[in-house]
Amino acid sequence: MQNDAPIPAPLQALYDAAEAIGPQFNLSADAVLDYCGLLLEIPPQRDYIDWATPRNVLTFATTGGDSVHYSFLVDERLPADVCPIVMTLPCADAQSFVIAENFQEFFDYGYYVGWFSLEQLYYEEEEGEAYFRQPSPTFGDIGTEQLPLLRKALNIQPVPPTLARFAELQQKYGALLDIPPMPADE
Repeated sequence: MQNDAPIPAPLQALYDAAEAIGPQFNLSADAVLDYCGLLLEIPPQRDYIDWATPRNVLTFATTGGDSVHYSFLVDERLPADVCPIVMTLPCADAQSFVIAENFQEFFDYGYYVGWFSLEQLYYEEEEGEAYFRQPSPTFGDIGTEQLPLLRKALNIQPVPPTLARFAELQQKYGALLDIPPMPADE
């Protein structure tokens, strides 16, 4: 994988939206969406966590919790219009899952409550899926102000994530992930 892989247009649109939204909250582009569950990596990073992050992805955001991070798969075998999004959960035995076929699907997951709690689908399936279907009273005030701005900038529509969809995408693209070996216990 190249370190200088081009930034996909939808990711650039996310970066541009964060750059435009940041001054309204007196925050930098990389930090302004923190309350929405996206601490941006600008530019995307290779080998974000070398023992956990697949070798053929570029990390574009973290949630700020438990080292969970989101990356996009870079593989020349993929059609130009496909850019699978990968969620890596280092605290869950460094598991990486394909969770969206492209950036728009990933963006749509966060319509109501952002992206911080996506990992909860693996821990609490029913409650996790329900959480993404409506606004949450516990979603942060600042995130509530930022999310409508991001929805407009990225044309985000409400498409709740499901484990069934994650399983479908994992079956379709999971074999392409170059997963590093687990570190040896010392």
